[in-house]
Amino acid sequence: MDGQGRPRRRTNQMERTRSAIVAAARALADSGSEIKMSVIAAEARVSEATLYRYFPDLVSLLRAAVPVADQVEVLRSMTDSDDPVERIGQAAEVLGRAVLRRQGAVRALIAATVAKPSSVKSRPAHRFALIEHALAPWIDQNGLAGHADIEQLVRDLAVVISAESLFTLIDLCGLPPDSAIASLATTARRITAAAVADASAAQGPTRAVTGRPRVEDRKITPSVDPEEA
Repeated sequence: MDGQGRPRRRTNQMERTRSAIVAAARALADSGSEIKMSVIAAEARVSEATLYRYFPDLVSLLRAAVPVADQVEVLRSMTDSDDPVERIGQAAEVLGRAVLRRQGAVRALIAATVAKPSSVKSRPAHRFALIEHALAPWIDQNGLAGHADIEQLVRDLAVVISAESLFTLIDLCGLPPDSAIASLATTARRITAAAVADASAAQGPTRAVTGRPRVEDRKITPSVDPEEA
């Protein structure tokens, strides 16, 4: 009996250790603190060697520790408009707020994938889901799915609606967090409004693109463009 109990006790201990590591990483992420493997190990009261036996790198640990909120659901709950310009601004705000809530973890994740490009596919691609959801009604209403210009618009917006651009505005441009998010939203709206106007012009006066006001009718507050910062 004792021989059978030892493996079970060892398994239980390993599960407790793993749970302690994950809990420590989650607590640090929720606090917004800087996150390093050494700090997580100290918080979990294990050695760094033990930590690396359970998680080979910071990316895999953060993926296990930080629950991924459904940001599309958040966007869906806050908008009832089909206007792509309005919706894309809201998408930028949703992502910006989510990044700020756990910016320590997000910064660590970005740094880890920059240092190890092979791990970049482990990063969640929230921005693309948000952008696609924000643009979907306009694209569907106007039969624009699969157009090269739409694919380019998504790429343009992915540069702006991103943690990297938010941190550029905060760290390098010196904007307060709320102003940085507002700048992201303004820039995203400007890019989208220009794309909508181009699509309308390309389709001609007999088939005006629906679901948005004209660019010249929309007042847009100047802001720092993350692509130029």
